[in-house]
Amino acid sequence: MNIKNMSTQVVLQYQYLWDGSQPGWELIYVYQAYVDLSLKFDLTGPSNLEMMAVRRTVHEFSSLPLAQVIARLRGSQTYSLGRFESRQARIITANCRKEGLIVLEKVTDTSRHLFANNQNKSTLVIDDAELAKQVHDTALLHGIRVRRVET
Repeated sequence: MNIKNMSTQVVLQYQYLWDGSQPGWELIYVYQAYVDLSLKFDLTGPSNLEMMAVRRTVHEFSSLPLAQVIARLRGSQTYSLGRFESRQARIITANCRKEGLIVLEKVTDTSRHLFANNQNKSTLVIDDAELAKQVHDTALLHGIRVRRVET
């Protein structure tokens, strides 16, 4: 079903979210992002100084003998540090950059919205994505309270 063709009657089944007949409803915007971090090196791989910096900053390398660090990183143009929540990624990135390392960041936004009733502590899930979008947009047009939360 196309959003433009969505029956107004179907959307109006949810008007209790914004018309005050069931007080307490709000739209919670949950901001969540994950960051994939990688270290970037020259085409020939990390320099000796970069390998020492990796050993100081990347936990999995800190207890390895330098020979193993060299064996694992030699010739690598990038090294994946993994996926992290935003706050943790900022800390890791700052620590790596402080050591002179180049950090690549790829942000994946997994933000979503959620209808919640702050009086009876319930939530509403609309399984149909198109209907959920139309109800969301209509609720915003009618002035539903919006609260932002960062996870």
